[in-house]
Amino acid sequence: MGYSLIGYLKNLPLAYYLKGGFTQMRGPTISLFLSSQQSAALVCRGHRAQGFELQIANLPDAPPVIGMDSGIAAASRSFSQKLLTRTRARGVPRFIFVPDLAASDLYCNVHSVANLRELSIENLLESLNEDPRQVFGSWDESRKFRWEVFDSQLERVRGAFEKRFQEVIIVGIPADYCEQLEIWTEAQRATLLGIIPLSLACLKWFCSSIPIGRKTAFVLLMCSHAVLLAVVQNQKIILFREYTDDMAFVCHEIPLLASELRSDEYETYVWASHPVGEDIAVALTGTELTGEVLRQINGQAVVVRKSDGTKLELNSPIPHLLLWLENSVV
Repeated sequence: MGYSLIGYLKNLPLAYYLKGGFTQMRGPTISLFLSSQQSAALVCRGHRAQGFELQIANLPDAPPVIGMDSGIAAASRSFSQKLLTRTRARGVPRFIFVPDLAASDLYCNVHSVANLRELSIENLLESLNEDPRQVFGSWDESRKFRWEVFDSQLERVRGAFEKRFQEVIIVGIPADYCEQLEIWTEAQRATLLGIIPLSLACLKWFCSSIPIGRKTAFVLLMCSHAVLLAVVQNQKIILFREYTDDMAFVCHEIPLLASELRSDEYETYVWASHPVGEDIAVALTGTELTGEVLRQINGQAVVVRKSDGTKLELNSPIPHLLLWLENSVV
């Protein structure tokens, strides 16, 4: 993937920042999953996991979670210092943020290029920044958003549309939340590598890690606030929907969508940021991306060392996703 997902973007949802030249490139990377239900941190050095922490919201000066009140201490580094001490890591930390965003805080949709009046990505971004209604027609959000445009494989694109793309994916998140994370990173005297919405990180991991051949894949992302459904064909995302209904309703929708898409062969995959309850599990059909399944897909478990020096193997979705992301970004 290289830097294609993150890019060298400034003032955009997926921002890539380097500060202090090459002197900071050897520092530890802290990948943060931020959710109103539970947040977690994976500390890595040299693409290897050193420590994994849950309940990081309870630590002093924890990073802001959208929709939750949090105070940012302008001159405090207690959060990063605490994490680095626990994992026996040293150096100037670099942060990757993976926020679990509610529907109102994330715009992500597939758009046909034929229906866009803009002739290039630059024109499209300019229209989105001026007034999203120029692109979407209807836009009721009063907050300023930061925007980025990707192709159907979640690769950052630039230049004229011409005949290069049939569809593009437009992504936006609130600018004020990006600014909160930027200010918080400055307070930690650290480097900000990226702000990557959970759903995008999961879908990029899926398209990069699970070959589906000629089959159609229905990917269910069970996040804190909603269930997201993406349809993948030929490793490309062709449809993205969000549901607030129960899981049984969403599972009932999949055969109907498969019929509409004329997909005779399809498979369903389920990725959940938190353990799935028994009442939901009975409604699920398909492959749940956790445990031994993740170990086989990624080749190994995520191995960290506990404070007593013993090794601990992790095979839940969050540490696997954060480690893959760290290896893809840094």
